[in-house]
Amino acid sequence: MPTTDATGRRRNTLLASLVLLRRMAPGITMSEIMALLYVAENPGVRVKELAALMETTAATASRASRALLGAEDPGVLPPARGWLFMAANDREAVSRHLYLTESGVDLCARLDVLIESARPIRAPG
Repeated sequence: MPTTDATGRRRNTLLASLVLLRRMAPGITMSEIMALLYVAENPGVRVKELAALMETTAATASRASRALLGAEDPGVLPPARGWLFMAANDREAVSRHLYLTESGVDLCARLDVLIESARPIRAPG
């Protein structure tokens, strides 16, 4: 996948990031992408808090995050991408908090490389 066009201009990093996600996870939804990125920025976030960040319902945030869990995790939904895991913390045994798995960390690191390599596109002149 070329990162520049014929004039040498850098491809938009947002588009490149979306292409990477679609290649790694065909059929990924926007809700899943948002859940992944919000968990990456807010480790330990609860589903209710995730819903507020995503500006969606708790049910949508729950479905999206559960699709990102590993196949062995309780409550997982297909496609079980394995990028997140749920865990209780010491203060709240009932509440479940979302964290990136090792493969989720690796994916987000790849996205970070794309973003860091960006150069602003300036108007000629």
